Amino acid sequence: MAEGTVQSISRPEVPFAAVIPGGVFPGRAVLVRGHVNDSSSRFNIDFCCGHVAYGDHRDDKALHFDARFDPQSAWPFKKPDRDIVLNSLINNVWGLEHRVSNPLTVNEHFTLRILVLRDYYKFTLNGKFLCDFVHRIPVDRIVLLYIAGCLRIDEIQYQGALQINDLDSPQLNRTGEPVSVSKPEIPFVHILDGFAPPKRIKITGTPKMNSDRFEFDLMNDKEEYVFHFRVDLPSNRAPRGAVVRNSTKRDEWQEEERDIPSFPFKFGHTFDLILIARMDSVEVVVDGLPFCTFHYRFPQTGGSIKSFKIYGDIVVQNVEFQ
Repeated sequence: MAEGTVQSISRPEVPFAAVIPGGVFPGRAVLVRGHVNDSSSRFNIDFCCGHVAYGDHRDDKALHFDARFDPQSAWPFKKPDRDIVLNSLINNVWGLEHRVSNPLTVNEHFTLRILVLRDYYKFTLNGKFLCDFVHRIPVDRIVLLYIAGCLRIDEIQYQGALQINDLDSPQLNRTGEPVSVSKPEIPFVHILDGFAPPKRIKITGTPKMNSDRFEFDLMNDKEEYVFHFRVDLPSNRAPRGAVVRNSTKRDEWQEEERDIPSFPFKFGHTFDLILIARMDSVEVVVDGLPFCTFHYRFPQTGGSIKSFKIYGDIVVQNVEFQ
């Protein structure tokens, strides 16, 4: 791309995780426009050095921007944490915190710009200088932008000249080595470099006792659902439960597929589910038995798949990307 090119992503879902096109280098800036909601007490924006953004064993994080809005504690001597905390994660250990006063307000819009300079990051909030943070990890190791927490994202912009084509980037992990994520938080998102044979994803999970539904999604780079697998637990609405497969085109849901040999999911019972990549389809195996096959709806292959997501009322013990 030419110098000065701005790549924009509008209204992505949260949590958001995506490979940073062209990587990170002095002169690059990442701009986030959003709205702080009151559904929880914090949000974070992370520059990650690998595809495992959270869990028990995370990849290094060159930058962790954590905006906190803790409510008043019931304990009179405990002060609520309402700072912005900057940090880095190296070998799964947090470094020394750098704190600044948090000027963000719940239920208000904001524009945060992170400018990457040679020795440090420069943060501006709503056009005003906020703080600097000195690099602790070389910026050329940064692969992924990860955003989660109590915010709605209106827009993300990658500003500055792209030095390399992101499709040829040496930063992408193409070794084929299995990646395992233990006890991830839900919702969960993981970046994929395509999903073509012989790749597979194994999920070990347990529906919560009060579970309504949960889902596994394979998404493309336009945030369209290439494969949507939703489990509706038994309820008055669906006494026998249901497993819905679908996809989207231009953000419109297509025809559902619901035929199943039996309903294998139970409240509080742990299951193993494997998604197996085929040339033109995804095969699903549950507890060692073939369950269903979903054929891609539109002219695309597993190479267009760029992320895997988990949502809903489920406890996940492990996700393995093989």
